[in-house]
Amino acid sequence: MSAGLTDTAAITPGRIDQRTRECLWSFGLLLPAVLIIIGLASLSGVVQRELLLLGCVNIIAATGLGLFSGTSGILSLGHVAFFGVGAYVSAWFTLPAGMKSFLLADMPLFIQEAEWSLVASLPMAVLAAMVVGAVSGVIIMRLRDTSAVIASFGLVVIAYLIFTGAKALTNGKQSLYGLPTEQATWPVFIGALAAALAAAYYLKSTRFARNMEATRDEEQASRSIGIEPQFHIFLFWTASAGIVGLAGALFGHVTGVISPNGFYLEKTFALVVMIILGGYRSVSGCVIGAVVITVAEEIFRKTEEYLGTFAGTELAFGFEFPLVFGLTAISFSIMILIILYKRPEGVLGYREIAAVLGGRFGLGGGSTDEGASDYRLPTYAVPRDSVLETTALSKSYTGLKALDDVSVRVEAGEIVGLIGPNGAGKTTFINVLTGSLYASSGTIRFNHEDGTEWSAVKLARSGLGRTFQNIRLFSSLTVLENVISAVTVRTPGLSRPEAQVRAMSWLSFLGLEDKANILSRNLAYGDQRRLEIARALALEPAFLLLDEPVAGMNAAETEALKEPLRQIVSEFGIGILLVEHDLKMVMQLCDRIYVLNKGQLIAEGSPTDVASNAQVVEAYVGEETDHLTTHA
Repeated sequence: MSAGLTDTAAITPGRIDQRTRECLWSFGLLLPAVLIIIGLASLSGVVQRELLLLGCVNIIAATGLGLFSGTSGILSLGHVAFFGVGAYVSAWFTLPAGMKSFLLADMPLFIQEAEWSLVASLPMAVLAAMVVGAVSGVIIMRLRDTSAVIASFGLVVIAYLIFTGAKALTNGKQSLYGLPTEQATWPVFIGALAAALAAAYYLKSTRFARNMEATRDEEQASRSIGIEPQFHIFLFWTASAGIVGLAGALFGHVTGVISPNGFYLEKTFALVVMIILGGYRSVSGCVIGAVVITVAEEIFRKTEEYLGTFAGTELAFGFEFPLVFGLTAISFSIMILIILYKRPEGVLGYREIAAVLGGRFGLGGGSTDEGASDYRLPTYAVPRDSVLETTALSKSYTGLKALDDVSVRVEAGEIVGLIGPNGAGKTTFINVLTGSLYASSGTIRFNHEDGTEWSAVKLARSGLGRTFQNIRLFSSLTVLENVISAVTVRTPGLSRPEAQVRAMSWLSFLGLEDKANILSRNLAYGDQRRLEIARALALEPAFLLLDEPVAGMNAAETEALKEPLRQIVSEFGIGILLVEHDLKMVMQLCDRIYVLNKGQLIAEGSPTDVASNAQVVEAYVGEETDHLTTHA
């Protein structure tokens, strides 16, 4: 299948998309704001320098953790392991040789003799954390939901046991002390902070982040447009490991001492509180959460120390003031409960700070088209010999045969209907055909190749688009981003402006161009249906499988959709398999119709032949048959 973009609207040189604009503005707002806060706190003399440096460390660590958890939707309890790796690897190279000769006497000679600067050790710490992240990421990328959270916690436990048991590498349960704290200078920490935020915002602006967020919202739908979830989880897990490793490397040179206990449950809990408090789906929220928790932790610690001075003091009637301990952990727990109850999405919510301030100050927004309003469809031609067919396709579950020897053929340039009463097996057939389920027996041929065992991702990338019976949009993405996700899978080499223009052309085709920057979950029902079709068309498919595309639409919306479907068949030669309960629409649009009942094909042929088939009429007894009988 050949494809190309011709006669599209002019692309303004240097134009950037909304996501990139918001990330640039957010970086430009947050970094100076954090530096101003640090400067004012330092000049006031109220806050100790060590606390300000630890605040930078916390911001970097929270940014790294939030980058993965917020983008993937998987709450990681394992990133403290990378924090510890970064701390120990950096210490190997910066500890004075005299200290290493008895603290780490069994280390290789070149490490024992190394006395690098903190700056020189940071790349090694980041690289080591990313290597550990890549190894563990091979497992994490295959897991989801609770299993992924448990596995990430297992990583912390394993890392803690290694930190305590590998005495030759870490000095075991004893601390590594003597790290050169004089190298913890402001230029180093501010540079590291800027680099971490820049890396996080850059990754958030890429198509990889958009694809990962699409998977987070609707994994089955993301696979249906060719997004491979495992790759994206691995990418963000590994990248975030490097950022958290950078924080760990800096941490050791603030405190001057590191031990395994510093990289276990207490630090894990603190990092989780940071990202949940601020809003873990945005980098900005993680920064705000880290700042708040750094200050709160110091307040709780000093309060606990102050209250400790009253321990043993008699209050009344022989009661003594108790020894106060665990105040920080208790306070953090209460904070989490309050924020989850009052504002589950965190203080900042799910959006970057530029998006939050955009409506008030005009930041990060802007027109989608920036003067380019004449969007024309991409032109591509589906080869006339293209065919999608199944032979004796069956799908069985325990004690149930959902499909039984179903053979269907769809050729390029035709609309084929698949109808049947409720429970006939239509959606099961679509799911098997698109790789969401695997057939128990039979074959699927796609353009003369055996695609029986192809995954949904491979089928989508080969030119098979679909919609869903129950709408599956990427709810946290805008209307435009939903379509861009498919465009960049179809043609990954497109520049961002080109991808945006191509996506807008499909939105314009289905009458949604004026809603491009609205979150897809806020669309009206009929618009959501059309958006699903636009997203599927953005793959420039050879075949399009529509699973009840007008379900829930009113008569006017249903009528308005017929012409675009006819147009894509006539202009591009796409073959459409239409699964629909609206018999009037099926009879008017389809060249041929297949009828399923109880998992078996009971009829096939032209609309007139099917409408007059006695088995079909009998199968529809008890349901609306007016549109069948009018065509008989």
